Amino acid sequence: METNWKLIRDAINTAIDSCEHLERTGYEEKHRGNTVMVGNQAVSVYEFLESARTIAENTRYEVIRARYDKGDDLPYIPETSRILVAVAQMCAELVAGGQTPQEHETYRA
Repeated sequence: METNWKLIRDAINTAIDSCEHLERTGYEEKHRGNTVMVGNQAVSVYEFLESARTIAENTRYEVIRARYDKGDDLPYIPETSRILVAVAQMCAELVAGGQTPQEHETYRA
């Protein structure tokens, strides 16, 4: 089965764009309790942001279940999957002013 790289790219770009916008707004931990109206319901900023994380997690489990239902379980984690996870973890460390070590200039923008 072929990988849908466009879907992966779109998902990652959406996450990056959202995080970048959040940072530009000046969001800080002290803002977690602020509320916004979503429909007719007050939702805290924390709840809103937490839903962004959990929707990705829940979607991941949906994909796993769909694979299982089709008998298409992965017998191992593909190297390309491992690369994406490692890069995502590295990028998470760069948030809020983290610096890339000098010996890894490949990752510099």
